[in-house]
Amino acid sequence: METLIDFMGGPATFEARLDTMFKPNLSVQNLGANGAGITTLMNIGNEPDFATPYLYNYINKQAKSVQMSRSLGLQYFKDAPYGVPGNSDAGAMNSWLVWQMLGIYPVVTQPVYLISSPWFPDLNMTVNGNQTLRIKATGLDQGYYVQSVKINGKEWTKNWFEHEELMVQGGTIEFELGSEIKHWETGSVPPSPGHVQL
Repeated sequence: METLIDFMGGPATFEARLDTMFKPNLSVQNLGANGAGITTLMNIGNEPDFATPYLYNYINKQAKSVQMSRSLGLQYFKDAPYGVPGNSDAGAMNSWLVWQMLGIYPVVTQPVYLISSPWFPDLNMTVNGNQTLRIKATGLDQGYYVQSVKINGKEWTKNWFEHEELMVQGGTIEFELGSEIKHWETGSVPPSPGHVQL
């Protein structure tokens, strides 16, 4: 991601181009009934696009990741015929929504999870066979933008964490949520293995 951001000319251009992915009426595909009426370049019904709404984390604009991913979850996933926006072969669409609702997103091929915003005030998730990851959210009734995060009781300033930190022995993520966008993540952006400088 760091290389891609550099090639695009830096964070501002990257953000503008990413914003364009979510503008309506730019898609030239007719996806039919199972396309859920998607008209953006970013197509949540297409597995290669799953990470797209979370890419703002790579420029420390986590609130926009929350805004875009939450909007997609609410708009395109329903308990109805054609209730997922694509062919959920092997449960792909369903698993995207589950991670969205947990408030974390696993980066494919990396031991890294991007922090989003949970949909529930308190939940337990079994990890590594018999360990527990507890995800708690206060302020959910006020809004879904992250105000602060604690991981295992420590104030957290990164919008990501590593697998070893929570998915091996378990642990806790505590979210404080609210209605206002807050720039809480002042730590380093998610890692970019294989970054190349030319």
